[in-house]
Amino acid sequence: MPNRATKDSHAPAHFAPADAAPRRKRNVPAIVAIIILAILAVAYVAGAVTFSFIYYPGTSIAGTDVSLSTASDAAERIRDARPVYTLHVEGDGLTWDYAPKSIDDLIDVDAMANEVLARNEAFIWPARLISATLGSSKDAKTTVDLSVTPDFSAFSTTFDEAAFDEELGAAVDALNEGRSGTFTPAGSYDPDTNTFSLERAEAGRQLDRDAIVSFAKLKLAALDAQADLTELGEAAFLPLADGHTEEEIEASCTAMNEIVGANAAFTMGGTEVARVDGAQIAQWITLDENLTPQLDEEAINAWVNSLADSLDTVGTERSYTRPDGKAVTVSGGSFGWKVDREALAQAVHTAVSEKQTGQVEVPCTQQGDVFTAPGERDWGAYIDIDISEQYARYYDADGNVLWESGVITGNPNLGQDTPTGVYYINNAARNITLIGADDPETGEPKYKTPVSFWMAFVGSAVGLHDATWQASSSFGDPNACYYAGSHGCVNLPYDKAEELFGMIEVGTCVVSHM
Repeated sequence: MPNRATKDSHAPAHFAPADAAPRRKRNVPAIVAIIILAILAVAYVAGAVTFSFIYYPGTSIAGTDVSLSTASDAAERIRDARPVYTLHVEGDGLTWDYAPKSIDDLIDVDAMANEVLARNEAFIWPARLISATLGSSKDAKTTVDLSVTPDFSAFSTTFDEAAFDEELGAAVDALNEGRSGTFTPAGSYDPDTNTFSLERAEAGRQLDRDAIVSFAKLKLAALDAQADLTELGEAAFLPLADGHTEEEIEASCTAMNEIVGANAAFTMGGTEVARVDGAQIAQWITLDENLTPQLDEEAINAWVNSLADSLDTVGTERSYTRPDGKAVTVSGGSFGWKVDREALAQAVHTAVSEKQTGQVEVPCTQQGDVFTAPGERDWGAYIDIDISEQYARYYDADGNVLWESGVITGNPNLGQDTPTGVYYINNAARNITLIGADDPETGEPKYKTPVSFWMAFVGSAVGLHDATWQASSSFGDPNACYYAGSHGCVNLPYDKAEELFGMIEVGTCVVSHM
């Protein structure tokens, strides 16, 4: 028998497939891919871990660059960058500053740094890193959506938020006091254009206290140095309280523009004392429920009376310095300006209705010589009677002495003092008899005294006149009125009375003072 066992014993036990070697070669790319994925995974995890603890490049907090720093390092950088901090709030007439002692008295800097780091989104660090590298990163704290109520948790525990709210709110309230918050003629008038306008009316809106306080705290939380109210836009204002539409307000402004046009300077003795122009007329316009304008008669009359009160000088206190340097203050008397109030009211109506320009003289029932201002001298030439000196002088308007004389005035011991005040000569007569009041015991006048020169200045009872019965030595004696005083008149030597009589006329001012 053939030896089959021997032949079979040399046969291989297994046969490898013909394509075994090529299959092992094709597994190499998969292994490489797995290795690369593993490396990327490790890198991704490492990056995620890293950017859980440090900020991305280009990150800033409150204007301070904190790129690639930890939260603790960032906090120190912020403190170093802001050793002194002030928030300046400004806009639409409001100016207000807030300056804490230090940043840490305002902001919990550590909490701020940690809060910004917590928003790193570390698990998308590749995209964030690319974005940061391309320069699109923004300040992590100062980019604020004003329409969203902010979370002020970054404020420190030492920050007195209530006091901040109250102080800034008080500044807003103070500014609002000067604004009506409603549509008014005066508030809608623009003096630069002499017109009423919707734009001007809306300028009278009040600031929204709550909105401004919240806005300022947004800036505080971001450590911004400036809170510019223009960023708030319309949100900085409260709406007009009366609720009228823009169309209604514009129509009313158009109607009011038909009323203005006058620009009349009201003068007194050549001095401008008031002006009736658009700004003044705006104070006199009232609006009905339909916003139809009309002139307020009561307001015009009140203005006329107030102006007249300030211009009337008869009997008022006036001060002046006499040419020799003596300062005099005197009140009372009959000389001066007195406004005709009814005629002035009519003049105002005429100026408004006819849209007058130029000068309009204030109508008066009585006039002085000049007008500068209430309380000042309003006469030109005048007779100065100094009771304390027992001396009189006649000055021209330039202060030159035209005449002077010693006098004897009324006897104060008998209650017959010469009245003080600013008067005027109301009667000048020759050769008259002065008749005193009746004596109750006899029924006859207490005296009948003929004089040659009579110059009355207090009614018909008191005046300057010659007094030939007085001793010449008494004229000019400062004490003469106590022992030789008159019944109230101003006694003069005959020749001095004659001189003065020839120089004065009815209307000449007389100032009698101590």
